[in-house]
Amino acid sequence: MSTTTFPLGTEHFQIMPGNAEMPFEEDWKISLLGEEEGSVGHLHFEKGIALGEVAVTAEIMPGYDKENYIEEIFMEVAGFVLRFKNIEELSTVCRHTNSDRIDGLEKAGFVYRGDEGDFDHFSIRKRKTSWTGLYLFIGMIAGFIMGVTISNLWIGTFGGMLLGAIIGTLMDRSR
Repeated sequence: MSTTTFPLGTEHFQIMPGNAEMPFEEDWKISLLGEEEGSVGHLHFEKGIALGEVAVTAEIMPGYDKENYIEEIFMEVAGFVLRFKNIEELSTVCRHTNSDRIDGLEKAGFVYRGDEGDFDHFSIRKRKTSWTGLYLFIGMIAGFIMGVTISNLWIGTFGGMLLGAIIGTLMDRSR
């Protein structure tokens, strides 16, 4: 991982891993934007990627554990983590009683997945792309042109749509 991608920046914070070469190995420091010395919290990634899922825990000072700040921090971290091909989901936990954290996670796109004891489990999954519709449309246009060329619009359009559907399905499956 290149050090040029760090620190992750938000409107109010900068988030920096302890080791930029191996970002999931050490704690990340959350500091106010422009203040590299102080820290308002830490992020810690659980060791390893289990079935494409990474768990993160956050310790943030009470004055900064507010809904908008939580949204800002977790949205930026999720954007970074979900760029990796082998990671499909980022999860975290928080206490039932921490309504600011819950609201911030939900605003950042995290979804409630259940609870265990005093903790609620939230996660965000990588969005899947869908190429089938695009290739179906391109195939229909190409088939229409091919149909005009062979003087049979029905066969050309149907063939193009079929080819577009096959290519789109293969593209979606390869992801």
